[in-house]
Amino acid sequence: MMRRSTLATVLAVAIASPVRAQVTPPGDDGEVVDRVVAVVGDSVLLMSQVLEQVEQIRLQNPSAVPSAPGPAMGQFQRQVLDDLINRMVILRAAAKDTVIQVDEDRVEEIVNQELESRTRQYPGGQTAMLQALANEGLTLAQYREMLRTQVRQSQLYQMYLQRQVQNAAPVEVSDAELRAAFEQAKANLTQRPKLVSFSQVVMAPQPSDSAKAVARQKAETILDSIRAGADFEEMAKRHSQDPGSAESGGDLGWFRRGQMVREFEDAAFALPDGTVSNVVETEFGYHIIKVERSRAGERKGRHILIRAQLGPGDLARARTLADSVVQMARAGTSMDSLYDEYSDPMAPDTLTVSYQQLQQLPPGYDVLNNATEGQVLGPIEYDTGGGETRLAVVRVREVREAGAYTFEDVRSQLAQQLQQTKQVERLLDRLKAGTHIEILM
Repeated sequence: MMRRSTLATVLAVAIASPVRAQVTPPGDDGEVVDRVVAVVGDSVLLMSQVLEQVEQIRLQNPSAVPSAPGPAMGQFQRQVLDDLINRMVILRAAAKDTVIQVDEDRVEEIVNQELESRTRQYPGGQTAMLQALANEGLTLAQYREMLRTQVRQSQLYQMYLQRQVQNAAPVEVSDAELRAAFEQAKANLTQRPKLVSFSQVVMAPQPSDSAKAVARQKAETILDSIRAGADFEEMAKRHSQDPGSAESGGDLGWFRRGQMVREFEDAAFALPDGTVSNVVETEFGYHIIKVERSRAGERKGRHILIRAQLGPGDLARARTLADSVVQMARAGTSMDSLYDEYSDPMAPDTLTVSYQQLQQLPPGYDVLNNATEGQVLGPIEYDTGGGETRLAVVRVREVREAGAYTFEDVRSQLAQQLQQTKQVERLLDRLKAGTHIEILM
């Protein structure tokens, strides 16, 4: 009977070093240098692959690997073999899933990054690496192709598992299982720092109706130019006011529903490949969207964003509104209702941070250093770093002194991890039931 792997070993798929293992004929003394240790479908796993994986784990975490040969090492090698079998079973299933498509541009990007990183590891640079490859009987082109295959497999593996877990039926996790997992993990938990939890309402100054009309007209003019034959990418570089994508011609990469605001998604997911939307209004401004490619549940596209310009009176109105929100919060209005009515929906409604992390928040949030539970603070006025002003009103929910993590601190994380573990185990059981697996170790 095969053992089940933990979620960590099933989901944590690193890009391994190229495997050069070959089945070597016996030498003069009859010793077999390498051998088949498992058969999975029509593929085999070699002992050299197991040993190489053991060495990779040793490099990453020396204490995880037994220090000497013996029963403990044999048991560890068997666990590594089981994990390799699980990976191969999942890759076989993923290869048959026609919905999953690996992003070849991203594969090439990762391969180039890996090659650059590995070249830097050699004191003699690329010349030294090429010599090391030659010593292994490899050319740079062969090595690149091996890396490309491994990166592609890694992406395929991760995408398949993610899709299966997302679509899997809920799995029940009992309180006893959660507490047992906590007891097992407790010894490895660090000390919890002093924490502050707070709710917030973050307000952005809103442009006037006349400024919005000017922005929409500019977007319509740009759209007319595109429909007349202007290059979308060039128009985005020249006109888009989205600092995150303008320089790259409005490139948004691949995105799923839930990553963009609703109005943007509704328009993007209704467009056929290669087409351009009408002007779409969101809370960020006016967008022109182009969908370049699509696949199940995802779109790859570009956009041009035109924002309405703020006038001197717009910030003054926002400050007056923020003062009113402070008074309503202090009078007992719930932060949830204030958030729903007034807040920028892209800002989180609640946060829990350590006191050391307060300095990483925008200037002004340091007032929380001396705050007490239930206190309403603000308005905190700050610049987003992109030239935009925000005003935040916060209510302190809880202040927790430093100490050991409790079960309740990590309960939700444990529940998510255990549920995913069970879902992956159930998936593996189903896949293995339909796969010929023979262990020869």
